[in-house]
Amino acid sequence: MGLDPKHHHGKAPVAAALDVQTELISTLALDPTLANIDLSRMLMLDTETTGLAGGAGTVPFLIGLSYFSEGALRVEQLFLRNLGEEAPLLHALAQRISNASCVVSYNGKTFDWPLLRNRFILNRIPAPRLPPHLDLLHCARRLWKSRMEAVRLIDVEQQMLGFYRNDDVDGSEIPALYMSYLRGEDPAPILGVLKHNELDVIALPAMLGVMGTSLSSHNALGDARDHLAFARVAARTKDHERAAHYARAAAMRAEDSATQVQALLLGATTARRLGNVAQAIEDLTQALSVAKDELTLSDIHLLLAKVHEHQSRDLGAAKRHAVHTTAAEGQEANRRRCERLARRMR
Repeated sequence: MGLDPKHHHGKAPVAAALDVQTELISTLALDPTLANIDLSRMLMLDTETTGLAGGAGTVPFLIGLSYFSEGALRVEQLFLRNLGEEAPLLHALAQRISNASCVVSYNGKTFDWPLLRNRFILNRIPAPRLPPHLDLLHCARRLWKSRMEAVRLIDVEQQMLGFYRNDDVDGSEIPALYMSYLRGEDPAPILGVLKHNELDVIALPAMLGVMGTSLSSHNALGDARDHLAFARVAARTKDHERAAHYARAAAMRAEDSATQVQALLLGATTARRLGNVAQAIEDLTQALSVAKDELTLSDIHLLLAKVHEHQSRDLGAAKRHAVHTTAAEGQEANRRRCERLARRMR
């Protein structure tokens, strides 16, 4: 099945996945091998199985694939009509994987691919070498966990893509529906499983496109919470320049004081690591004007006291902030800090 090049999954254009900056997705996925891949040759993959526990007795009876051809998304489904006839299905899958620049899945690193690899082994068929694997579940958790209570695929579809499934088959019912099909009962319900799987492999490029659009348009579009989340991932990879850049964008666009303060604190931390003391002081000073609760204010005063004492060497400024740090560091530590600064000033 081929979709129109302008097809949207909810409010998300599917073809936007082709324009994603792979360097950004590589950072978000914590996988350097994704940095220079050709997204026009990516392969989206999702399986429906005879059980959710995995193991040798679990069979993937439906493998949903989607890929781009001439700018349009094409959907292909490999269906196991009878148990014991996996070989043609696995050979077709191996061919698709061998032609792909990367595999895109949702929880595929934990569930789908280990299961498929086992099926290759059990059927004595050489498993294809897997190209870089982009598991969007991990990306969704890193990017949207502050905005969503759960990051199931259906939750992401509704909240981030604006897509709502009508009369969708519940995943827990799928194994029983397939077993009913094998027993020769009414085959109509299996069509619902096929539709469920089809929507899964269409949702994947739509989700990738939304992620890429949000991260590449930090000065104009996107949510400040996404930018802050990405800044934290960049800081985790020690990409301090990118972390500072996105933290500052989050601070400028934040609609609530808590997000703004967190972004400014991260911006100050990365600025210090880059040796930009003036920027760190500016970020902390701005955070001080935005923060509301006493403990956060005390924490910021403590950071400013440390920066002024050890980096800017402005002992007077360090002393002015040190008198407000008791809640953050305790009375005894605060007393020692103030006495040390007084001695140094003398």
